[in-house]
Amino acid sequence: MIAMRSIPLILLLLILSLVMPAGAFTADDLALTIQENGDAEIRFEYTLNWMERFAVFLRIADPADEFRSALERAYKKPVEVQSVSSGSAVFRVGGLASLKESDEGLRYSVPALDFSYAVVELEKYWFAPLVQVDLTPDLTTLTFPDGHTESFVQVAGIPATSHTISF
Repeated sequence: MIAMRSIPLILLLLILSLVMPAGAFTADDLALTIQENGDAEIRFEYTLNWMERFAVFLRIADPADEFRSALERAYKKPVEVQSVSSGSAVFRVGGLASLKESDEGLRYSVPALDFSYAVVELEKYWFAPLVQVDLTPDLTTLTFPDGHTESFVQVAGIPATSHTISF
């Protein structure tokens, strides 16, 4: 008897999910903090709509794992997931910045990062028609050990960036 009552509700939810506009995974902020030894902590904040939250709940999709894979592909280094919440993930990349001593000080060089290919990869998944991926953070910050910060607004990546810290 209860099952008969739930059929109209299930049909209504199915129809609503078919006529609702596609969802959007939105990158909000990306912060790269370079440590003295060249390791990096990367904090990625994002917004999921109700459909994506449901997919994460059912373990159909995992934004942190997808972002980890994108970082490993971009930097060709192992990436460790430090923490994950419903709207953010923190990663560690060992030896991300290369260090070089000179007469002027210690030069930190961070390779470029580009997520445009990640959108193409995500479009290959079966759920791609259901979501619109926006991997362009509103703000990306790159902070060096001395506190110097480079900021990038509405870009899907960052250029190779260097900064020298005087002795």
